[in-house]
Amino acid sequence: MSEIVPNDNTALSPVARADPARSPAAVYLASLPSPHSRRTMRACLDSMAHLLTGQADADPLLLPWERLTYAHTAALRARLIDALAPATVNKHLSALRGTLIACRRLGLMGADAAAAAGDLKPVKGAGMPRGRMLAPGEQAALMRACADGTPMGARDAALFAILLGCGLRRAEAVALNVGDVAEGSALVQLGKGRKARRVPMPAGTRHAVAAWLAARGEVAADAPLFTSYDRRPSQRGGRITDQAVLHILLRRAGMVGVANLSPHDFRRTYISQLLDADIDIATAKQLVGHASVETTARYDRRGEQARQRAAEKIHVPFFPAEVRDA
Repeated sequence: MSEIVPNDNTALSPVARADPARSPAAVYLASLPSPHSRRTMRACLDSMAHLLTGQADADPLLLPWERLTYAHTAALRARLIDALAPATVNKHLSALRGTLIACRRLGLMGADAAAAAGDLKPVKGAGMPRGRMLAPGEQAALMRACADGTPMGARDAALFAILLGCGLRRAEAVALNVGDVAEGSALVQLGKGRKARRVPMPAGTRHAVAAWLAARGEVAADAPLFTSYDRRPSQRGGRITDQAVLHILLRRAGMVGVANLSPHDFRRTYISQLLDADIDIATAKQLVGHASVETTARYDRRGEQARQRAAEKIHVPFFPAEVRDA
């Protein structure tokens, strides 16, 4: 693939930086709140570095982002639109703007130049929503797969119960300590945007967590809630990672034939079930830690039946009368 060279013929090539700490991409990535966000945005920077240089192995940490002009970024936006869905394009543009802000803060780029290069309109349009809602039978099958009488099974059941019953992001779930699940609720101390919130646990979640803690025995309040059973002794007993949540889910889902499932589908299911239970969307927003109800609404996966039930609640007065010929 050819590199992006705008009309002013200013090509962009990787440079060797004497101080890696002054890499705008590295500074931007370090500012993100979670490992999951850093992985996601690093992938976006990787793909943009490829487009900007034409080199498949271009390292965004070595790219001179401060040399970007509006001509570069406008051409990059057009190339992204040709290849990706609108939401994915906007995610790339967010990573680009964050890196340009880092350029300005590092003194590598003037404020006006950074603002001009980042002056890109979001891409409008929406495809089919990602993810899905788990059916009640699928939820039961996953929990039943964990009921194998082993400590690992008790841990996995508690993990799924937290994701299903509290709607936590997987990074939030693995960050929980034992003391965070006291008094019938989960205290999320490191939510997205570093905003703390307390989420009540339903009965099934409380029972699953209690069973897991009983299997572990006496542990300190500041111990990780979910610990590893890694085969490597050095990793065993430590806090599980958010990537481990995906592996645990895929393993249990494969045991019971539940397909096309991601950890975030638990969160979509939680929100959909709240809305289906006639919980107002403002309360659902607070429970899941969203910044806006518009974001919460995008998680609704209830489908046509929910819309039909909503329509039936609208009363339209009608008085039947015999129609006579004129």
